[in-house]
Amino acid sequence: MNFAKPEESRGAVLCAAEMSAQLDPRALRLIPLAMTIFCCVSGGPFGLEPVMQSGPGLAVLLILATPLVWGIPAALMTAELATAIPSEGGYYVWVKRAFGPFAGFLCGWWTWIYTWVDAALYPVLFATYVSSLIELFGGQGVSDPWLKWAIGMAMVIPLTWLNIRGTRLVGLSSVLFTLLFLAPFVLLVALGLPLIFHNLAGTVTPFSPPRQSLSTAISSGLYTVMWNYLGWDSLSTVAGEVENPRKTFPRALAIATAITVLCYLLPSLVGAVALRDYSNWEEGAWTSVAQVVGGRWLGLAVVFAGLFSAAGLFSATLLGASRIPFVLAREEMLPQSMAQLHPRYGTPWLAISISSVVYSVLSFQTFETLIAIDVIVYAAALLLELWALVVLRKREPDLERPFRIAGGWLGVGFVSVAPTAILVFAVVNSVVFDSEYGIRSLWMSGVALATGPLVYGFRSWRRSRRYASAS
Repeated sequence: MNFAKPEESRGAVLCAAEMSAQLDPRALRLIPLAMTIFCCVSGGPFGLEPVMQSGPGLAVLLILATPLVWGIPAALMTAELATAIPSEGGYYVWVKRAFGPFAGFLCGWWTWIYTWVDAALYPVLFATYVSSLIELFGGQGVSDPWLKWAIGMAMVIPLTWLNIRGTRLVGLSSVLFTLLFLAPFVLLVALGLPLIFHNLAGTVTPFSPPRQSLSTAISSGLYTVMWNYLGWDSLSTVAGEVENPRKTFPRALAIATAITVLCYLLPSLVGAVALRDYSNWEEGAWTSVAQVVGGRWLGLAVVFAGLFSAAGLFSATLLGASRIPFVLAREEMLPQSMAQLHPRYGTPWLAISISSVVYSVLSFQTFETLIAIDVIVYAAALLLELWALVVLRKREPDLERPFRIAGGWLGVGFVSVAPTAILVFAVVNSVVFDSEYGIRSLWMSGVALATGPLVYGFRSWRRSRRYASAS
């Protein structure tokens, strides 16, 4: 429901256009955009470790199959809509155009909430790898939670300032971070190839844990793989800062997709042979795999890679997520102060800073507590985007689409239905075969999703009161 008067709506649009003009329209080019998308989605194989507990064979199957029905459909949807409607705000603008302000707000708000959970994990991972580094040099690891939090802040503060300094710098730093955290895994795969050829069957056997049902094994691994393949739409929010987005976005998404699948699959094949006891596949297992394959020096390199991965993930996520409160604020759905651009750097500095503070507060949580909530809340917003794809194809058939999903309505149908089907499967499977975990995840996700209508209703009421008093 839009409570703004016509002349006030026109004023808001003009104000938004003026602010968009102050953003750097060439801040991100092809390779920086591709690497920033890759950092949003992946950041290397870190975080994939729990999947191997489902058994090497099932883990490899999930790594290969999940992108076909979850990651790639989201990337294709993003490529079509980001090139057809290359606006700052990305998915918020698409859903608003298809369904109106309320649905657009829900999509933006839910995605911003999911990033609260997502980005809050990266300071924790950074502190974990600092602790591992200390242990590898013979010291005592960091166990005090406040000290871990302080170590995480040592990453958060400079990367927040980097985001404020400009989108171009974030893109260039993403290229650097990607090179630094992928290099040890390239060496790991190169040194591990003889292990794979010597024990090819060991990469996929056992298929699942012998004393565990297949459904339970799938339940324990699927959410983790889905989490590792989400976020393809994240950088659509900075479309106004991408050079020639109609050509650049599809190419960047294709590059990021290929790198993501390879950086999950190849190290996992080596790891399945090098670390045969899959019960040991916990946080930090890549260090053990690297030590088996290449010795202590490669283990150290992987720990350093973990530091750069956490930094790249945090910086890229902050870039994409901070544009949502910025766009919502300039449309008066959040306090308008969050739409302020830095007078020197031309970035939404307050939206960036507030997002960073929220992530810092939530960084006390654990990966296990938050991952299912993360996937469900993200998926709710993603489903709105997928439905917007269908509606805009039908309602605006003549809209220029420099990238168009192949296969006509059959292709659009697959892209829209496949992610919905795997989400429903994941939720039902977790509730049936791990009821305590599944039900807890559902009600906590429900609470997070319910905040969207509540915030929208409150802001609409406040806005209508203000306009009523002004008239």
